[in-house]
Amino acid sequence: MAKQSSQETKQSSRKGQGSPFEKLRTTGASAYRLYALIAFYARARSPLIDSEAVPILSAHLPEVCKTYEYELIAYRLTPNQIHLVIGFKPTDAIADIVSNIKRSTAHRLFETISDLEQRIGRRNFWAEGYFAETLSHNQILNLLKIWQSRNKSEEQAVVQIVFGQNEPFSPRQMERLVEHLLPAERVVMCLLYGLEGEKAHTHEEVAEQLSLKPDEVREFERDALERMRTMTREQYLNRSGGKRHE
Repeated sequence: MAKQSSQETKQSSRKGQGSPFEKLRTTGASAYRLYALIAFYARARSPLIDSEAVPILSAHLPEVCKTYEYELIAYRLTPNQIHLVIGFKPTDAIADIVSNIKRSTAHRLFETISDLEQRIGRRNFWAEGYFAETLSHNQILNLLKIWQSRNKSEEQAVVQIVFGQNEPFSPRQMERLVEHLLPAERVVMCLLYGLEGEKAHTHEEVAEQLSLKPDEVREFERDALERMRTMTREQYLNRSGGKRHE
C-alpha cells in the first residue's frame, strides 16, 4: 500500500483534524478510498425537479444510497439536473451506481406524484447518460464549499451536505459540542451521555428526572445530535482550503 505523501501529511497536520474523508475503507484484504462526483439531467433537460420533486428526492436519495451501501456525502439539485458526491466500493461500477439511483428515484417520483406521468407524457424521468469524475479525498471539502457559496446566489438550487450522519462522536467531541447546544438539549445530552461530571442515564431515567416523556427525551436527543453533526460539518468546511475544484 502506498504511503501518504509528505505534502498530504503536512496539509493534514496544518489543518489539525484533516479531511473526514481520509480514512481508508476496508473489504476483505483490500483497502480503498474512492469518491466520485456524478451528475445527470432530467428528461429533455426539462425543469422537472420542482417544488414537488425536491422533497421526494431529498427524502429518498439517502435511502437509496444506504440500500446499495454507497456513501452519500452531499447532493445539489437544480430545476433540471442533479449532482451527487458519493463514496463507493471497488466492486461498484459507476454506470451501475447511476442506474440504481436513477431507477429507484424515478420509481419513487412516479409513485408519489400522481399526475407526473401525464404531465411529461411518458414514464422516463431522467435523461440518458451522465457525467462522472473521480475525486481525491482532499478535493471534496473544497467542492462542498463552492456549492455552499454558489447556493447563496442560486435561488433555485438546493444543496444538502449530509456526510457524517451515522458517525459516532468521541467523548471529547461530545464535551466540546454540547457547549453550543440549546440549554434544554444540553441538559438532556449531559444526562444521557454522562457529560460534564454527570452519570449516564437511560431515556426513562432522564424523562423521570426532567418531568418529560421518554419520547420527548429521544426527540431532544435527535435534534441535539443533528445540530452537533451540522456544527461538525461546518467546522470541516471552514477549515478547508487549497485549490478550487470547479
